[in-house]
Amino acid sequence: MKRSSSTGAEKSTIINGVNVTSIANNAIHGGVHTGPTTINQIHRSRPSSRPTEYPVGSIGRNLLQRNYVRYLVERYHRFREADARFGSGTARFSYAVIFKNIEREFKAPTYFSPAARFNELVEYLPRCVDRTILGKRNRARGIRNYASPEEFAAEQTPH
Repeated sequence: MKRSSSTGAEKSTIINGVNVTSIANNAIHGGVHTGPTTINQIHRSRPSSRPTEYPVGSIGRNLLQRNYVRYLVERYHRFREADARFGSGTARFSYAVIFKNIEREFKAPTYFSPAARFNELVEYLPRCVDRTILGKRNRARGIRNYASPEEFAAEQTPH
């Protein structure tokens, strides 16, 4: 049996061994084998811990600002998913890309960005939404792609 291991995963390949019928105490038991078999064992590490609170003065600390940024990010994700339906690009879409782009642009993770830069972030995210195929189509037809911060705040406050 050949073994190669990496952090968090162990991969075993059986060559000229037996079909796997049971695995007990790291021993593999079984019957007749007809070809190579690969077994992947995933070792789950402890879950990552999130901070209990965002730092004072960050976007994440202000619930309204955090929710509006989240709203814009979700709009971007939905519009990017629509791009695939329009046949744009065969590359897989990654939800994390927008957060990495924000981190690169603002030099801080999205919700850890200073609240003083909220307006810059609110200008950046709608540009991302507007650059998608669906965003361009909606703008050409006069359809709004997202609500303004004031409209969003009005929807969030109880009447």
